[in-house]
Amino acid sequence: MISNNKETATALSLGIVVGSVVSSAIFAATIKRKPPSTAAVIVRVPGFKEWRMSKWIQHDGILRTQGLVGDVSKVPGSSTAQQTSEALAKLDAILQEAKVPRKNLLAVRIYVAEYTPANLKEMNDVYDQWVDPEGLPTRICVQAGMGNFAVEIQAEAYY
Repeated sequence: MISNNKETATALSLGIVVGSVVSSAIFAATIKRKPPSTAAVIVRVPGFKEWRMSKWIQHDGILRTQGLVGDVSKVPGSSTAQQTSEALAKLDAILQEAKVPRKNLLAVRIYVAEYTPANLKEMNDVYDQWVDPEGLPTRICVQAGMGNFAVEIQAEAYY
């Protein structure tokens, strides 16, 4: 009798496992699968130092830029406002090259060398005039050591 109970329990366990596997396979076959994405393609545009970075990339519907700074030939000596304006002009050039409107910006990261009220005002005055009010991205602004640069900007947009 003990042997019979073990055989019954084993057969029952095996039936449950097999039934579970079969029902999982049937369930998996009925789920609509997402078609393979063409987003696996990554478009990379060489950056200033093309052996090190891309100026921008497009992948899975998102455009991401490298860090953008003001005119290197004018640093040091240029103001926070001037460097912000020049970095945003570079961002505009990337958006135009990638055929992405400014209103499609999703996120902007701004790094400032000196996080002071005066520097933030200079940067914000330029940024507020530049940003598209119909497509306000998220934004973060943090202090970072950047040598002679006052501002560096990085952005993401959808295309």
